[in-house]
Amino acid sequence: MLEKKLIGNILNEGDDADDELLARYVKTKRCVLFNYDELNKLPGRPISAPVDFVPFSAVNTVKSPKETREEIKIPPSEIKVQGNFNTSAPEFVPSFKPPIFESKNSAILPLRGRISELARDQSGSRFLQQQYELATADEKQMIFEEILTNCLSLIVDVFGNYVVQKLFDYGTKEHKRAVALQMLGKIVELSLHTYGCRVLQKVLETVEFDQKRMICQEFYGNVEKAVEDQNGNHVVQKCLEILPYNCTSFIVDSVKYNTVYWAKHQYGCRVIQKIIEFCPRDQMNLVFDAIVQNSIEISKENYGNYVIQHILDKGHPQDRERIVNSYKGRLIELSRHKFARYDIYSNVIEKCFVVGSPSQINDFSIEIFESPQVVDLMTDKFGNFVIQKALEKSTGKLQNFLINKVNEKAHVIRNYNFGKHVLNCLEKLRKVNPR
Repeated sequence: MLEKKLIGNILNEGDDADDELLARYVKTKRCVLFNYDELNKLPGRPISAPVDFVPFSAVNTVKSPKETREEIKIPPSEIKVQGNFNTSAPEFVPSFKPPIFESKNSAILPLRGRISELARDQSGSRFLQQQYELATADEKQMIFEEILTNCLSLIVDVFGNYVVQKLFDYGTKEHKRAVALQMLGKIVELSLHTYGCRVLQKVLETVEFDQKRMICQEFYGNVEKAVEDQNGNHVVQKCLEILPYNCTSFIVDSVKYNTVYWAKHQYGCRVIQKIIEFCPRDQMNLVFDAIVQNSIEISKENYGNYVIQHILDKGHPQDRERIVNSYKGRLIELSRHKFARYDIYSNVIEKCFVVGSPSQINDFSIEIFESPQVVDLMTDKFGNFVIQKALEKSTGKLQNFLINKVNEKAHVIRNYNFGKHVLNCLEKLRKVNPR
């Protein structure tokens, strides 16, 4: 059998290599094959890790029954191996590699003076995060001292921000307070930063009340700037979630006179939802009045419809009722208008069937199913979901009436893909409630 040239090949463990004379350098399920001549030809590199391979010709070999081969005996003193072939050597891993210490208490202290540098490195940041959770008081103090002097630059660093967040998760009250004080005066600037906004949210969750209030107050006069920013809006939301209304009322005052604009805004809609959820209802009359009066306009917007759905989900009963009633008389128009985003409208109308009162569900169902355009809605890509929701949420005589209406149109809608969805829904209802 011809001998295969295996020099430098990488094989998976378990490959058939019975006829080859192999020496394996094993590294995480991979084998690199070398012979003596090839090793001497390879370019040298500084040795930075032990060489743990066996030269090809130094392995005891099995002679082929058809061929006889002379064993090449090479004294160990003559084996001249240049370079390091360990692929885990530092030159292959330029990032920081955590040192290994026998004593846990010595894992961080020997790194004094390098904490800030390591925090900016991907592997170093991960190492510090893992060590900090179980660190001793002395280790936490050392890390704190080095972070404190560089905290503003670490907060906006792609890896350093995670180390700062870990300090606020597991640090002492004194350490948290000291780092938070360094941030005061720069809150708005940090909130607009991709990584700074994450740290600020963590700070607001973990520091004491007086510092939370001071952080929130820095947005005074800059609310609109933060709300319309993709990062800043998250910090404003966090303020609304964790602080009482007397601390955040200025945020509400900044947006309530332009509620419709912010309700349709990509980021402002999130803040409006938090205001609806966390602020006292008796202080929100202006906000709710603006939304109800412009519910049609807001509903047709990509982001505004989420505000409407949020009110229907978490608003007061009186607000839900006002929103639902605002759509009466325009259901078919909203679902079928050729210039409207009727996929969005259908989401809102479906939600109305879920949260509406029995009388509202009755009124909605009659309006839709008595319309001459009901077949168009049954066979529409999104409108068919409204029909299905009406069938599911109706009960008693009303449900029987709707089922009969669908049966009357079955011969038409079965020829349409989306019409078949309505018929499938009808079949499920019959199985659950057989007549």
